[in-house]
Order: sequence, then C-alpha cells, then structure tokens
Amino acid sequence: MSMLNIRFDFICQRPVPLYEYLCNQYLDRTELNISIGTELSPQTSQIRYFIEAFATQAQLEELADDIASDFLLSVWLLDTHIQSIEQHSGQRKPLDLKNNNVGLPLYFCQHCQPIFGDNQQSLFGDINLQCEHCNGHSKLCRELKSLTRHDIIALADRLFIDKSLALPIINTTLWLIPPSQGLDHQLTASSEMEQNQAGHYQRPRILICNPNSLNSHFIVNDSQVLALSSIEKPLMRVRPSSDHPSLTSPLYEIQFAQNRLLVILAEVLRQKGINWVYVTTEIKPKASKSDVVDRPLRLASINQHWMPITTLDNGLIPSPTNKTCVHDISHYQDDDYSFTAHCSKTAINWQVNPIDPTSLNAANNPVKPINDTNHDISASLCALNAALLRTDPTEHHRKPQFVKNAAVFYFNHKNACQIVTVDGNSEAELFFEMPKLPSSGYGICHSLTQSPQKNILDKFKQQFPAEYNQLLDMHLHEDDGALAQLMAVATLIIGAYPVETAQRVTVSELADKFIALAMSHHGNNAPRIDFPLTKGMAHRGLNWCKTLGTLMSFKLAGETNLAKLAFAFHDSFADYLSHWIEHLDQNIGVKQLVIAGNEFANPVLTERVQLRIGKNYPLVVNPLLDLDGVNIAIGGLYLKQRRG
Repeated sequence: MSMLNIRFDFICQRPVPLYEYLCNQYLDRTELNISIGTELSPQTSQIRYFIEAFATQAQLEELADDIASDFLLSVWLLDTHIQSIEQHSGQRKPLDLKNNNVGLPLYFCQHCQPIFGDNQQSLFGDINLQCEHCNGHSKLCRELKSLTRHDIIALADRLFIDKSLALPIINTTLWLIPPSQGLDHQLTASSEMEQNQAGHYQRPRILICNPNSLNSHFIVNDSQVLALSSIEKPLMRVRPSSDHPSLTSPLYEIQFAQNRLLVILAEVLRQKGINWVYVTTEIKPKASKSDVVDRPLRLASINQHWMPITTLDNGLIPSPTNKTCVHDISHYQDDDYSFTAHCSKTAINWQVNPIDPTSLNAANNPVKPINDTNHDISASLCALNAALLRTDPTEHHRKPQFVKNAAVFYFNHKNACQIVTVDGNSEAELFFEMPKLPSSGYGICHSLTQSPQKNILDKFKQQFPAEYNQLLDMHLHEDDGALAQLMAVATLIIGAYPVETAQRVTVSELADKFIALAMSHHGNNAPRIDFPLTKGMAHRGLNWCKTLGTLMSFKLAGETNLAKLAFAFHDSFADYLSHWIEHLDQNIGVKQLVIAGNEFANPVLTERVQLRIGKNYPLVVNPLLDLDGVNIAIGGLYLKQRRG
C-alpha cells in the first residue's frame, strides 16, 4: 500500500483564529503523521495556514473531506491548494493561539446550527445544545442559557404584537416596521434612534430571516452572498430591488444571524412568513469582554478583496521592518470609537473602545497637525504611512526609513477629503482638498450666481422650478463630508428625490440615493462631468460651481436617465483623479498610490478609481488593517514630527 505526502494550504488575507484552532485540532490525528504551520508573506502580508499529512490514498481522501467540512468559509480566505510534497516543513506542536477563546471562536458551527436552528429537528430552539466541535454553548451568558424554545417563540410573538422587540441580552432591538416610525409609540430608544431624532440619517440595518428570499428583496452579487454566509457574519451595503413595495431607503446594511438567539428567532420568524426584520443596536462604552457586544464588521471591496471599513476589535500586527517607528503611542478617534496604537520591538497592538457620549474626556484627541498651515494633513499622512507598512524578518536597516515618492487619496466623511504627496525627501505636501459647500441652498445658489454658471442656473430655475426650490430649501451641516455634500446637491439637481420629502432629508441620505442610482446604472458609457481644479495659496481645491453647472446642463439638454448621470459623476471624478495623479507623478515620482478613508465604502467610486487609475498605479492598502480608524492611529506612530 503506497503512502503519500500531501499538503493542504489556506491562503488568507489576515489571521483567521478558527483556522489556527483547527490546525491544532488536526494534530491529534497521530495515525496520519500530521504537521502544521503558518507563514507570513513579506511582500503581500498574506498568511498561509497549512496541514501536512503522510498517509494512504484512502486516508487522505477521508482527511480531505473532513478538512473541507471543518474549515468554514472566512471572508479573509483568498485561495486553497492541495498538493503533493517531498517532505514536511511544518511543526508537530500546537500553534500559539493569539486569541483568548476557549475552544472554537464561534457561537455555532456547521455541526450544531442545523440541529438547534432548523424547525424540522427535534432539538430545534435548544439554545444550550452542546457542541463538542465549537463549544458554542459554553459562550452563552446566564440570561441566554435560561431561555427555552417556548421563551424564544414567545419573544417572536411579542414582536408581532408590539412591532418591536428589545433584546438587551444581546444589545439588539428588532423591528417589523422602520425604526423611525416605531419611535412614535416607543418611550425608549437605542442610541442609533436618538441620533435619528437629532436629524442624523442612519442607514437602515436588516437581519435576513429567510436567506432563500434574499435575491427577491436586494441586489446582491455572488461574492456578497458568500461574505454574508461566512463565519464573520459581516454587514453588506446593498440596494433594494427596484420598485420594492416596502424597502424605500436608497441603501441598506444586511446581515445573517450571528449568534444562537438570532439564529433561532430568525427561523421562528421565517416560519411565520417574515423574510427580514430591521435591527438597531446601542454602543456600550463599558461592556465587559464576556458580553455579546455587537461590533459589526462592515466591509468594502478593494482590488477584489474585502477590507474592513473600520476595525472595531483589539488586535496586533508584527512590527513592520520597512519603516521606522518614531512614537511609542498614538491616539485617534471618530464620532463613536477611540483608537489607541502602541509600538514595541515585536509588534504593534491596538485597542478600540466605544466613546461614552456623556463623557467630555478629550484625552484621545485625533492625531495632531504636523504642519503650520490651517489645513491638517495628519490624518491623510497617517493613512499613507499605515498602508505601506510591511514585515520582512530578513530586512534590517541602519538608517531611519520613511515613506518616499508616494501619494494618498484620503476621502473621509468627517475629516477633510485630500490628496497628499510625499516626495523623494519624505517631505509631505497637500496637493488637493475637497472644499465644503455653503451651509444652505441659498448660499449655494448665490455662489452659482456669482460664477460663470449664472446663465445655466437661470435657465435651470426657469425650466425646473421644483428642483430649484428643493435646492434653495437645503441645509448642510459642517460635519457633513465634503464629497457627500456635493453628491447630495447633485441628487437634488438631477431631480432624484421626491419634492414633497426633500426638505426632511439629510445630506447622508441624499448621498446614499445618489450612490444607489450610480450602482443601478448598466454599462460603462456616460457623459463627462467637469471637475476643474482651483489654485489656492497653499493647495488646490475644486471648482464645484462648474461641476454642478455641468449636471444642470445635462438636465437642460433633456437627459432623463438619472442613473447614467449619477454614474457619470463617479466615473468623471475618477478620470480627473487619474489626470491629477499623472501630473503629480511627473513632479515627484509616484511609486505607491494609497487609497484610504470611509468614502471608499462607496462601491462605484472604488470601482471607477480602480479602473481609471489601478492599471497604471497599483492601488495600495494594508490588508492587515482597515480603511479608516485603526490605520490612522497606527499611522500616527510613524509621523516624522508633531507640532501642537
């Protein structure tokens, strides 16, 4: 009987704790002479988990079936290989697990979920179902353990009666009606709802109860469906099916059940004919590690890979060897979370903590400005630094290493949207900053009147009085992102929002409407929208009057395909970005082009930037970090200087 040496490879974008744990479990199969290991690629930062076995053909086929069953899909899995090898290179001792989970880091797995989560099974609804594979039952708090199947069915019945169901055990409220409507008869509300009351648009969040109905309600592609089904259970930003009778928001964040209680509840609701429910959660600043704290994973697609928009869990990466760390600690915060990064000889670790809205503690200030002008480019520079960090154990530098010949597109919803460059001497310069618009529709129209676009505005006012009045009634806030502001105004100009509702709509919702329209466009051909630069004293801005005037011109010319205009805006902006980066390349030599910031969660913007620019300037992100959050804190460790 011939014996074979086979290796099973799992190539991952970032660490997958489940795969580490499973590799260790497979060491117990001593009859197969198994060895395991992990490898980090210095060039790509990809992680390879592998299992090597020396066994007969029949044993290896059985092993392959078990591995295929156990290694559940992760959003970070890039590729898998099975190949014959000459000799083993792995180890026969367990890997050092970097996570603190006892057993499998999951609440349920493919072994137990079909038993407690399928109404046809006799043990359906048994939230305490013991599973020797994932030990999900051991991760339940006392309150969850006390729930019986009848209790959970009663919870579903209460949802039908009250139209909402608060589940403080898992920090979640479910709604049969849009939560904003439910507030009319709810005395209490989550922090998300309080934000809505304050006039902030919150993109609706949906729990899918019946996955088989997904395609009849939402426009999703294959990669999104796979991601939804993965062990990470991320939120996917999608648009509803055209002319859906009840899903009237432009974009939604959808997810599958991520814990045992929601798995059972979703199945009960599916039985009752409910395909999906609304979800709201509350940020808990002082939640303990044992709590089921909902820190959702929101993803953006970059270079055909998933990237977290903002990482909300603590973590670490090996100390980069290609850049010199100049600070021991760095802080950054956005509206909801504070991010703290620490540098040591072996690793960079970070902590993420929810901000207590009742606390005015300013200890974790955003990264401080590093230049003397009024324009803070530190967030952009931090994003640039973080994206370029790599680890190569064989690399040793005698002189300090800093970023050179690079540029970053940093487009953020709250911070400034900028293009910042670093030349061959590691000197940073702000090339472009997207300007904020006037705070009212009257101010916008006044600026247009004072510009060469006056004649176009006059014709637009005469031919489209309803859209013109919508524009006049518009109010913009200082904390609305510059790019979102421009898209919101564009939405009203092309007439994409019902006249009777526009006064009550926020900039964020209008921008979502514009993005959803662009997502619905079929084809790559679109008219050209102008994005001319203006030259200021220190940096360039955008002549947004000309941009809006171009959109008005197309409306006046009879263009009624709103999706085409929204797509044209994105495509033209990406084309202008391409010309600007070519100009910068001639001046400073751009060897690395970074994209960062939460505005790149916009799939149309990201896709057009990749198509227009990515062929000539490969777009760089750090696959071990995120687009906006942890990366800013970590990048702050590498800022050459800080001035208060």
